[in-house]
Amino acid sequence: MRLPSSLTTRLALAYGLATAAILASVAAYLSSALSAQLEGRDESELVGEVLLVRHLLREVRSEAEIRADTHRFADIAMGHEGLILVVRTRQGEPLVTLNPRNEIVPPLRVLPATTQPEKGMLQTWRPKNGVPSRGIAALGQLGDSDKAVEIVVLRDAGYRVALIREYRHQLLWATLCGAAVAAGLGFALARRALRPLRRMAADAAAVTTSRLATRLDVGSAPAELRELAAALNDMLARLQDSFSRLSEFSADLAHDFRTPISNLIGQTQVTLAQSRKTAEYEALLESNLEEYERLARMIENMLFLARADHAQVALDVRTLDAREELDKMAEYFEAVAADREVVLTVSGSAPVEADQTLLRRAVTNLLDNALRHAPAGSTVRVDVARAPTAAGTGTGTSIRVSNPGPAIPPETLPHIFGRFYRADPSRRNSAASTGLGLAIVDTIMRLHGGSVTVRSVDGLTVFTLQFPAEPMPVPIAPAAIS
Repeated sequence: MRLPSSLTTRLALAYGLATAAILASVAAYLSSALSAQLEGRDESELVGEVLLVRHLLREVRSEAEIRADTHRFADIAMGHEGLILVVRTRQGEPLVTLNPRNEIVPPLRVLPATTQPEKGMLQTWRPKNGVPSRGIAALGQLGDSDKAVEIVVLRDAGYRVALIREYRHQLLWATLCGAAVAAGLGFALARRALRPLRRMAADAAAVTTSRLATRLDVGSAPAELRELAAALNDMLARLQDSFSRLSEFSADLAHDFRTPISNLIGQTQVTLAQSRKTAEYEALLESNLEEYERLARMIENMLFLARADHAQVALDVRTLDAREELDKMAEYFEAVAADREVVLTVSGSAPVEADQTLLRRAVTNLLDNALRHAPAGSTVRVDVARAPTAAGTGTGTSIRVSNPGPAIPPETLPHIFGRFYRADPSRRNSAASTGLGLAIVDTIMRLHGGSVTVRSVDGLTVFTLQFPAEPMPVPIAPAAIS
């Protein structure tokens, strides 16, 4: 059966069903207990009737006296519904008969006059209504003589069955009414209890792109909802931060694209305004080529991140000589380092399980970042060594790129690998950086199942690439803009 979509209705139904189950269990217990009590009382009365008739028989001297004064025995059955009393001679001649419904008296085993009747001696018989009933037969002495008569006491249990049936009907109606009332009260209570949740939903619905600073009131929320409210507030904070950074990046990216395009258009228009010499056209093409390459790098970086997000980057992981790869990249950056009066050194040796192209790209981005921020006359160091993995699952390969210079502010470190993030506000409009370099490094390391970390204290910034002992490529979910 399909459940209703309303949580309030579901809780109300749950309250009603739980109440119905509890009341039904209580009703079943009460009904069973009442039936057992009535049956026990009837059995006690049967034994008591035999003892009472025996006592009355001790007060008479002959059978004729019993016939002459039957009302003394008739009074015994008054107020006892379904009770049948028969006193007869040993030959079966009736002396006293109290049988309003003319039930057939069954043959029962007769107890001796000296035997004390007990409940365990009762026998079962069936009246006309077919309900199993109980009865007992015993001898009773007349006065002080040795003469005895037979006493038969029966109880038709039909009245008790009818009473229990009526009692159960009343319990059923009480259970249904109780369940309905519980469901109604449960609906009202659930609706009242869920009011903070509806208020929270209304507050969340009021959040728009222009009102991302809105936060849910955690203090007034019930204890069960505070964790949810806090999580939603954290999500809103991340969304606000991401939206702000994305807006800033959109402006920066528009400027970054506009600058080379404006240069291309302006230089081309000026050159084509009149006839030029071949050398001037060649100079224009060389200048245009630099702008094209700048645009191509920006587009390539964005496409790489997009492909990584959708698991479309195929890794060619193999065992590489990390020192050899680092030496080649250091040689490539020698001219840049010399131009900036920075010394570039490489030390250590270790194999690494990685994709060669992506390894070079990650280290290249770190070296480019280190050389850009290292002051003149300083040294940028690249170290490679075997080191325990962060997860403690073995020994992997660690590559560290360190450079002196201004420390990265602590509040910036959690966001430095986020896309579109620039730690240096003065470089926000620089065409040399789009804020994607470190994001690409982070993506490359996650593709390898490794990690990248940064530490910046005492004027030294160190980026560490930790490759696992064995390649463990993992799917890359779309990275949050943080």
